[in-house]
Amino acid sequence: MSPVSDVRLDEATRARLQRSFERSFATEIAGTQTPGAAVLVAVGDDEWVSSLGVAEISAREPMTADRRFRIASLTKTFVATAVLQLVDEGQVALDDPLERFVPGIANGDRVTVRDLLAMSSGVWSFTSDEALVARFDGDPMLPWTVDDTLDLVRDHDADFSPGAEVVYSDSNYVLLGTILEQVTGQPIGEVIEERILEPLALTETSFPSDDEPGVPAPAAVGYLPTGTSAQPGGDLRPVTAINPTFAWASGAMTSTARDLGRWAAELTDGTLLSPELQAQRLQTRRFSGVNVDYGYGLGVMNTKDLFGHTGGIVGFGAVMMRFPAADATFVVLVNASTNFDNASLDIFNALLGELFPEQVTLPTGR
Repeated sequence: MSPVSDVRLDEATRARLQRSFERSFATEIAGTQTPGAAVLVAVGDDEWVSSLGVAEISAREPMTADRRFRIASLTKTFVATAVLQLVDEGQVALDDPLERFVPGIANGDRVTVRDLLAMSSGVWSFTSDEALVARFDGDPMLPWTVDDTLDLVRDHDADFSPGAEVVYSDSNYVLLGTILEQVTGQPIGEVIEERILEPLALTETSFPSDDEPGVPAPAAVGYLPTGTSAQPGGDLRPVTAINPTFAWASGAMTSTARDLGRWAAELTDGTLLSPELQAQRLQTRRFSGVNVDYGYGLGVMNTKDLFGHTGGIVGFGAVMMRFPAADATFVVLVNASTNFDNASLDIFNALLGELFPEQVTLPTGR
């Protein structure tokens, strides 16, 4: 693909990106106490990779670009791709009803696989349960299973009729992960490893098994801010272990900046899917109630001409965005976050603004 812009990662541009990274990171240290960040910007065959801050506070261990982070909701892009592969193979249809796979969910006879992928199902999101999220913040090793999530979802009415709106729901992807395991007869981690990670040689990316609460080495330590948006500051509590079945298919995976840079290109180039299904993946609808150009396709976020995903989980935040027309990719990983808020979007917007200011619209926050 030939870039449509004249942006090049020459020495002057790299220096400008570094200054922007340093400014935005310094702002985040003051505002949210973000310990460290790793970033990647690629244009064509050239890439700029940098890191700032620390990977572990007490030992003042410097952050490095090869550190592994939890990637939170970027996990959804992998899960969606595996589901779409099953669609290509005829094992699942986009119009299959949820009830066929997971009975007892509100509107399950009308919610389709497509609705789940596209955030248009109306299924209540289990992470909207503030009491549950507070319990998880207090104890990230909270005993919790996928069945616990499904049972909780079954206890709630739908938020809206299938297809009527586009509203983010983590429950959609727990349901899709369940469908993946039912259809393939394999654990979801094996499905993603065999179908995506191995073919693309994403050796620094993994989906944890149920008994793997840590981040593989070399890991950044994640931190949970104890302050609030109204009263920033407070302590940073280290979070080294998380029950992987809590976020599960909605956000349990780990990766590095370089692996995510390669994955972002796959999301828009689509070598693992048929051309027809790849085109459908990138057809997006704007999120309901959002005034900026911010939407969702089949497992991919979109803002203006960029495609990718954002994410936040206790200890870690991530942004991965691809600008196909310019053959440009942006990845930002930080090691401080609540389940929803972190510094990755602000750093991303600063870097994006240096190269493509007309593309900056993605709202901060989740």
